[in-house]
Amino acid sequence: MRVAFSHNGLKFSGISEGGIRTSIACQNLNLLFDIGGFPSNSLHMDNLLITHGHLDHASGIPYYISQRSLRKLKPPKIYLPEVMYEPMQQILALYSQMEDFPYNYTMQVCRSGEMYPLNSQYSFTSYPTFHRVASQGYTVYETRKKLKAKFQGIAGEEILKLKKQGVEITEVIQIPIVSFSGDTRSDYLWEYEDVRKSKILFMECTYIDEERGIAASREWGHTHLDEIFAKADRLENEKLVLIHFSKRYSNRYIRHTVKQKTPPSLEGRIHCFLPEE
Repeated sequence: MRVAFSHNGLKFSGISEGGIRTSIACQNLNLLFDIGGFPSNSLHMDNLLITHGHLDHASGIPYYISQRSLRKLKPPKIYLPEVMYEPMQQILALYSQMEDFPYNYTMQVCRSGEMYPLNSQYSFTSYPTFHRVASQGYTVYETRKKLKAKFQGIAGEEILKLKKQGVEITEVIQIPIVSFSGDTRSDYLWEYEDVRKSKILFMECTYIDEERGIAASREWGHTHLDEIFAKADRLENEKLVLIHFSKRYSNRYIRHTVKQKTPPSLEGRIHCFLPEE
C-alpha cells in the first residue's frame, strides 16, 4: 500500500519497509528516491536517485528503464554511487539483451559536493552515508535570490533607484528543502549541517525499542529511534519523516512507540511514513 505525505506544497508518495522495499517519489520535483521493487504509478518520474545497491533499494532499476522504453517515454536520468556504476551498466546490458530491445537511459555518478540540476529552481547533491556497503543520501536545494545584507533596511524607493542604476542588490542562495538518508547509521544526521537544516528530512529509523538496541542497529549500518531523539535539539527540520521501519513491528506499535518517546522539541514535527489505519 502506497503512503502519501505533503508539506509546504511538496507532495511525496511511495513505500518504505525495512529490508523489503523502499521507493519514494516527489511529484513536484520529478524525482524518485530509490526503487526497491517497482511503483508503477511513479513511472513518469524522470530522475532516479539511488542511495546504494541493496535490492530493497535498487532492484527495480531494470524494470523502470524497460517500461519507460516500451512506452516511449524519454530516457530517464539515473544517479548513483560510483561503486555501482560499472556493475549496473553490466546488469542493464544483460537485461537489454534478454529482452531483445534497447534500454534508453542516462546514468551518472553523483559525487558528494557537486550540484546536479533538476530544473532552473532546484538542484541536488549527495552526502556519504554510513551503511554496510558504499552508500549516499541526497539533499535537494531550492535556488532563491535574497537582498544583500548591506541593502536590507533601505526604503523601497531607494532600492528601486539602485536597480535602475544597474546595481546588483541581490545574491543567490541555496536552501536545503529535502534530504533523503537511504540506509545509514545515525552519524549521517550529525555529520551534515544541511541535512539537519532541510525543511523535510526522510530519515531511516529501522529499530525503535530495546529488543534490538542501538549497538545491534549500528552493527548492521542502521539507525535506532533512541539515537535520533537523544540529540533532537540539534534537528532544525520542519518535518522529520521516519522511514524504513523493521517489519518486526506493527504499524500501530510503531506509532505508539514513536509518540511515547518523542521529546518536546520535536512535538508536531515527527511523521511516520506508514499507511493510514
